[in-house]
Amino acid sequence: MSYYECDVRSLPEGSDSPSRLALVARRLGYSGMIICNRATNGPLFGAGATEKIDKIDVARGVELVASSPRTLHSRTAALRSRFDFLAACGGPERIDRAACEDPNVDLLLHPQERGKRLGITAAKAARDNQVTIGIDLGPMIHLRGSTRIKWAETVHQDLKLIRKFDLGLMITTGPKSHLDLRAPREMIALARMVGLEDYEAEEALRLPERILGLNRRRWASPGVEML
Repeated sequence: MSYYECDVRSLPEGSDSPSRLALVARRLGYSGMIICNRATNGPLFGAGATEKIDKIDVARGVELVASSPRTLHSRTAALRSRFDFLAACGGPERIDRAACEDPNVDLLLHPQERGKRLGITAAKAARDNQVTIGIDLGPMIHLRGSTRIKWAETVHQDLKLIRKFDLGLMITTGPKSHLDLRAPREMIALARMVGLEDYEAEEALRLPERILGLNRRRWASPGVEML
């Protein structure tokens, strides 16, 4: 099965180069990973070395952080053609909704650790615009006590909406170094602890590959694909 880690940070925002992350991800059993640094200027540090690593796909994405819906929409329109994958960092309801209303956005990373639930309006918009919802499982590893319990409760509520509206789902641990990467079987186990079925977790790890495949297709005009 082709499993992908969809939200990896590499140098200079993370601790490791893309090639180091790719080597470890391949050893753990991934077929690919998406580097989603927040910086969009200039080439990715050390990205060329990943081309020499066999049997793993390293995609270039970006995670967008915007203070207003207008800023988010303008950035996605400007960056859509430059990156294979666009993720939006949510949280405030107006940003969640703006991201879900924008078909240029591939993934909404909704930060459940802040105790904010995904709204029904945003969920409906995500269904209509085919925006995927991301669940960061990192807090399951790093949080403790009542804070982790509150986070898990928020995830459970978001999962109800994701299932109700049949939304696409991705899971990640938001790794910022090779030590943060978790093998697919560990991701599935973590997902099980927050209420996902094994088949749902497996599908969440496979979905990034399908979205990348669609995004990498290039069209000369409506109905005419460039091969």
